[in-house]
Amino acid sequence: MRIGLVEFLLILAIASLTIGPQVALFVDRWLRRANRVNARAARRRAEYAAQAAAERDALLKRFRTASTVFGVCILLALVYTLVFRPIDTPPQAYDAPAVRQDTGAAQTALATDDKGTLDLGGYQNVDCIRARDGLVYAAACDGAALKKCSSDLVRTDGGHTAAVLTVDGELTGFAFDGSGDLWLSILTPGGGSLCRAAHDSWGTAVEQVVTQIDGAPLGAVSAVEAAPDGRIYFAVAAAAGAADGLESALRTELLAHTGTGCVYVYDPAARSVQKVLGGVAGAAGLALSPDGSTLYVSDLANRCVWRVSADAQDLTAGGKNCSSLVSGLPGYPGALAMDPDGTLYIGYRWARSSWLEKNAGSTLLRGIALRAGRNLQEKLFSLPADAPCTEVVDTADGSWQRVVSGRGAGSVTALCPVESRLYLGLAGSEKVRSANL
Repeated sequence: MRIGLVEFLLILAIASLTIGPQVALFVDRWLRRANRVNARAARRRAEYAAQAAAERDALLKRFRTASTVFGVCILLALVYTLVFRPIDTPPQAYDAPAVRQDTGAAQTALATDDKGTLDLGGYQNVDCIRARDGLVYAAACDGAALKKCSSDLVRTDGGHTAAVLTVDGELTGFAFDGSGDLWLSILTPGGGSLCRAAHDSWGTAVEQVVTQIDGAPLGAVSAVEAAPDGRIYFAVAAAAGAADGLESALRTELLAHTGTGCVYVYDPAARSVQKVLGGVAGAAGLALSPDGSTLYVSDLANRCVWRVSADAQDLTAGGKNCSSLVSGLPGYPGALAMDPDGTLYIGYRWARSSWLEKNAGSTLLRGIALRAGRNLQEKLFSLPADAPCTEVVDTADGSWQRVVSGRGAGSVTALCPVESRLYLGLAGSEKVRSANL
């Protein structure tokens, strides 16, 4: 039987009237159930989001609290470190020295060619240079073993370098006496010492000669000079210890200005030690006149060079029988060297710090710089590119002969004039530079 269109439509109408309400009711119930499920899921999501937000807020609050406490602790630690932390050498107030006018001396630049440099073959941090029998001797550290707290005395002829002896600690200075013995100033974390190195058929033996003065250990020994009559002069930059080496001790004295530097003389014949000069704010260098009658001492913080009789006893820097050969220097003087004709060479470790001398009377600010550490201190005292690294003065009449400059040369730690050439040791350099005179 065939169903026509009318019959088909009639059947659909009857079916919709018969089962349509049940279908509609079923769909309605299904939609209501789906809506309830979706609503419960939305409530769970909302509750989860609210709980997560609460936990996040609590975590952020704890983090903010911890950050605040940590920041306060850091601030308190910084204030303690920079202001209240005890230091071995509290700063002393002083009057800054005057600034010298330009001398108009001839200008000389450091040589830049190979003929003007001596390669030390990996050695660096030269603290002293001497010339003897056509050879150049230098106190330096092996660049491959800087952390071993030892120094070598090396010898070079300009092409070959050899180690003569090795000492424990920093070899801050050495000098040859008339008998051929070698006198050494050695600095260790425990203190300084004056030593003698004697050579025989068995080799070189180093013995400690002076390690204490009146029962107290030597401070930061910085230089040694041998007089023609056999007496040995040695300088102590400051009475405080030098756990981090001579440079650190000199920076500390520059900031603290304790004025505890001294110069002593040792008589090998009598085996006695006598104080020559005290009250020096950083006795960084020594030089003797060619006849051995006059002693010159560089005063780091006072920017001057003192001149005293080599036979003097218990003098005070700037006091009776102690006058300045030169003062108001453009930098902080360190190493000194004397020519046979009486010409004095003055090396500058650092440039004059206007900030430091502006705050000469402020022990608080200088104490902060003293506690701040090496990086800040080096920024305060670094030599600018156009600063003189060495000056030359005639000790007979006090006239300035020459100014030696080296662009970016850095701190001068050692000087040695040889005929018409001046050799210079520079901080951190593996070469001995020179200037033609």
